[in-house]
Amino acid sequence: MNWKIKALLQKVLSATKLGDNLNHIPATLNKKYNYNTTLYQTHECIRKFSYCNIDLSLKKTALEIGTGYSLISAIVLSLLGFQKIITIDITKDVRVSTYKKQKEYLDHPEILKLIYSNSIYTKIEVINRINKIKESNTLETLLKLLNIKYIAPYTFEDILKEHKQIDYISSQVVLEHITPKTLNKLFKFTKETISKGQFCVHTINFIDHFTNPGFFQDKTISEFNFLKYSNRFWRFWAGNSIAYTNRLSYIYYIELCKKYNLKVIDFIGENYKLRKELRPELIHQDILNKYDSNVNLEDLTKYQRGTLIISNI
Repeated sequence: MNWKIKALLQKVLSATKLGDNLNHIPATLNKKYNYNTTLYQTHECIRKFSYCNIDLSLKKTALEIGTGYSLISAIVLSLLGFQKIITIDITKDVRVSTYKKQKEYLDHPEILKLIYSNSIYTKIEVINRINKIKESNTLETLLKLLNIKYIAPYTFEDILKEHKQIDYISSQVVLEHITPKTLNKLFKFTKETISKGQFCVHTINFIDHFTNPGFFQDKTISEFNFLKYSNRFWRFWAGNSIAYTNRLSYIYYIELCKKYNLKVIDFIGENYKLRKELRPELIHQDILNKYDSNVNLEDLTKYQRGTLIISNI
């Protein structure tokens, strides 16, 4: 299906109060949605954590950027051994009904093994903690039990009121939805608040989201189709709260680290689906203007997804 059809639908939905919730409904129609979400978030949360050498025998505080519709990542961080978790988003989308469905999968053998194999707690201790989680039938009791602070909508000042120093910051396919202006604020905030020698791990999706799988997927275009267009053109079609992506490559995030004196421990680039190459000469000048230095055009379409691991030096 042509990507502009989905773009128009999202544009209309973004003008309504329930637009983002309505846009999310098709994903929830899959019968395995809650299991798949729990497994995916557990796996990705632990994968990112595994890149860091964090001693959880000491009291550590984690910040999750982009709660989304699920608290599973924050719950898993607690089960790994973080003493306090702050999870933030621009809108309050977590519902108790979703939480009740997803918590039932925490002791699924595959998910349970992922957790206790990486936790400071023993298998029995993890199981006991999960049982207490499953007994919590309201978000309030859960958040209190695990010492999770859910802030939505958030400001950076709100985070600092909760904790002045953060030991671990993570996000999962969130940064691509943040404007360059706010990204600068985030990386500056990171430099000022992350504890010396501690870690941030961000997994970022660099592709045009209109090529994502689903009923409205446009299979005819490159996964970097959005790089062809001017800022004005793209703002008209996708410059709304539902469809917005910043169209930035990994190069931009490396530049931000350099700008704010954050050490890049590693960048793990991935191409996770069949590529449809976009000819470099089709990339619009407005895209090139986003970067501080001259960029290699091939680098802008080199990776579909990547994980950036950084530390405060």
